[in-house]
Amino acid sequence: MTLRTAVLSASVLLALAGCGDDPSGQAQQAETKRNGGLYDAVDVCGLATDDQLKAALGEAPGTKERRDTDSLKACAVDGASGDFYLFMVLVRPSMGAAQQVAYDKNAAKDAKSIDATTFSSVSDGEAHVETANGELVVRVSLVYYQDGGSITDGPAVVGRLHTLLGAITRKT
Repeated sequence: MTLRTAVLSASVLLALAGCGDDPSGQAQQAETKRNGGLYDAVDVCGLATDDQLKAALGEAPGTKERRDTDSLKACAVDGASGDFYLFMVLVRPSMGAAQQVAYDKNAAKDAKSIDATTFSSVSDGEAHVETANGELVVRVSLVYYQDGGSITDGPAVVGRLHTLLGAITRKT
């Protein structure tokens, strides 16, 4: 009886310690892509080609302007018409990237999930798509200048921005 109790106790301790194989086949938590170091060296204006920018804007890109701050790396790209611009942002948040995206989604007006870590939001004069990419958050926006016009086909604009976002996340 004593040996049996000892074996049972050892089995319980091993199970609690997580030793051995997991025969249940439960999924292990996915490891986060380690790309936070890229943040220090990246030029956001160089993450998209002119053809990719043209596809996202719906017209030829105009001037590009880096707009980095202490908390984010950014690039503004004017559309050739001068009515709107594309804003690409890369952030290395102090909280996890997925948590930051969840926070931003809750703060956005009329946010819609695209997938588990990506959302979009559209209003009259702007559209945004944001995603968690490893340790980074990537956001692309199309914003009309005051009196420049308004977004008339939100789903199409979101689709173009989502395509650009995919191209950027493959490079980060």
